[in-house]
Order: sequence, then structure tokens, then C-alpha cells
Amino acid sequence: MTELNMFEPMLKEVVNAKRLSASKIGKLTEIAQKNMQHDTQLVSILYRTHKSLPPASKIHSLYVFDALARSARSQVNKQNLTADSDSGNAATFLLKVDGVLDGLFQDMVTIDHPEAKSLVAYAHPSPTIVGSDQLPSSM
Repeated sequence: MTELNMFEPMLKEVVNAKRLSASKIGKLTEIAQKNMQHDTQLVSILYRTHKSLPPASKIHSLYVFDALARSARSQVNKQNLTADSDSGNAATFLLKVDGVLDGLFQDMVTIDHPEAKSLVAYAHPSPTIVGSDQLPSSM
């Protein structure tokens, strides 16, 4: 199984777990970093998975989006990447994540979960893209 093919099952394992695992989020981030050339596919998997989750797991999904976007932002800064590349990279990944953020936050607003509402109030708009502080941790 290629690393990209491992991304979706690992993502589902992470977001459906009772507790978030920093080491599993780290492994998921590593897989994403190695597959940024497939940015559209990665964002599609992230968003599609998020939309299919029960409310409590959507909170975990938001943390995963945040971790992956922070990692991509770090790559962009270290490697001076731009989004005007012909192939996918961390900068184009961030651009595509930015394209789904409104849908993500609208989805979070509609679920009836107190932590979701506080995360949305704290994080909107675009916490990882514009560089605001880290989301509060519930780990």
C-alpha cells in the first residue's frame, strides 16, 4: 500500500478514536508532507471524511486540519514555496484547504456540541492560514 493510500484509513482511525493521539497525528502529518504533490486528493479526503463524521469526531477532524495546515505552513516558510507551481506542494495544499474552510466552519457551527461551538468562535477565520494562536487542546 502506498503512503497516500494509507492516509485515508489512518485519518479515519485518528478522528474516530476516543482520544486524539499526538503520535498518530504526527504519522498522518508525515504522510501528508510526503504527498503534497497530491494536494487536491489530500484535501478532498480530509473534507469528505470530516463531512461524514459524527459530531464528536468532527472536533478531532478540526484538530487534524489544524495540524496538517501548520505543518504545510512550516514547509512553505522553510522552503520559500509558492502556490503558482504546476505541481502540488505545501503552498498549493494551504490554498486548497483555505477553499474548504468556510464549509468546514459552517459544518462545525451546525452541530450541537459545546466544544465545537467554542472552537469555531475561537478559530474562525482561518487559524492556521493567517497564523493566529493554536487551537485550545482537549487531549
